[in-house]
Amino acid sequence: MDAKSRRAYDYFFGGANWSATDLAQFHAEYVFDQLQVGAGDDVLLHIDDTFAPKTGDATDGVARLYNPVAAETELGNKIVTSCLQIGDVYVPYLARMYVPEDLAPNFDEPFKKKTEIAVEEIVTPLQLPAGAALTVVFDSAYYGDERVATIQNQGHDVVCRLKSDKHVSPQGVVWTQRVDAFASTLEYESTTITVRGKEKTYDVASEVVEIEGVGPVKVVASKTEDTIRHYLSTDLGRSAAEILELIEQRWNIETVHEESNAKFGFKQYQLERKQAIERYLQLVFLAWTLVTFAERANVAFWDERGGLSVRLDHAKEAYLVETLLEINDRVAPSLPRAERREQLHELVYLVETLLEINDRVAPSLPRAERREQLHELVREFSWSSLAISFIPAVKVYTRLNYWCGFY
Repeated sequence: MDAKSRRAYDYFFGGANWSATDLAQFHAEYVFDQLQVGAGDDVLLHIDDTFAPKTGDATDGVARLYNPVAAETELGNKIVTSCLQIGDVYVPYLARMYVPEDLAPNFDEPFKKKTEIAVEEIVTPLQLPAGAALTVVFDSAYYGDERVATIQNQGHDVVCRLKSDKHVSPQGVVWTQRVDAFASTLEYESTTITVRGKEKTYDVASEVVEIEGVGPVKVVASKTEDTIRHYLSTDLGRSAAEILELIEQRWNIETVHEESNAKFGFKQYQLERKQAIERYLQLVFLAWTLVTFAERANVAFWDERGGLSVRLDHAKEAYLVETLLEINDRVAPSLPRAERREQLHELVYLVETLLEINDRVAPSLPRAERREQLHELVREFSWSSLAISFIPAVKVYTRLNYWCGFY
């Protein structure tokens, strides 16, 4: 990236007047519109966090934090993440950086625990279509009586895992006991659920109890051969099987962490300031969603081909080809190469590669044939090296520019 491109990159992420939170809401509205979410529809919001390793401490928020992959503390950032699920569609929504308490004085904002970030900066800003119902799903690390009550007061439900030492009260009594002790008194029955195309069988028991500061909740205990886990739902009408399915679906967020980094550079930000990094992460999430919906339009490919990684590659290549096709249409091949180079500079920075593509794709061919040729060339030149050139583009005609007020 040359100096001019780097300045544009830094200004876009750090200095330009736009909000990552506002973009996340536009992002959510796009998802709701595409899926026609309305009254009576269920929306799931999954909360988790992920570790982004760093080699130095120049980046905001970097500290020695626990990396679950390495099972030890390492230097890096901790990012609180979220995903939306509507039916079988699963897309990332909003990400926020966690700043350790000892670094908080460096920022013009109070220190927040990860649980506070999740509720105040992710759950609360989300605006749903009228009549739609939201259920927030998270692991036991994000549980807190006050946080659950806050989410309930906003009109939403919670499904989460409980730690075995959490105290609950059977209905109608004043004493409390650990949830694992209470669950040991219940009768279990075999239940089979299907998650991500696989069947899983558990011995399951459930009962409505009281939690001080939260109120009545349904507690579910599940047994496998060597594990007993406990879960909570604030929706008392949900069956034990439904609650287990929601918990199992939360693991999709781990796929988002892995694939968004491998395919979109989620953790590969070349930025130092917290605001700029959060903006970058939001654009990664938006890119994931746009290619997902583009790919869903190709029903046969979506149903018949391999995993998400293959689908993302296919969708990104198709999107890039359409962009190149548009550029190819707008830059006349009859012009001298110097003039075509100048026109391309007004569109993107990766000029020499595009000039070669422009030379090799005959404008007289039907658009379908030119599209096929561009697919071959994109594979030849490597779509990833081409795609990165569009980040600092001077003119990118997308809804993002409109949303952020760039025009």
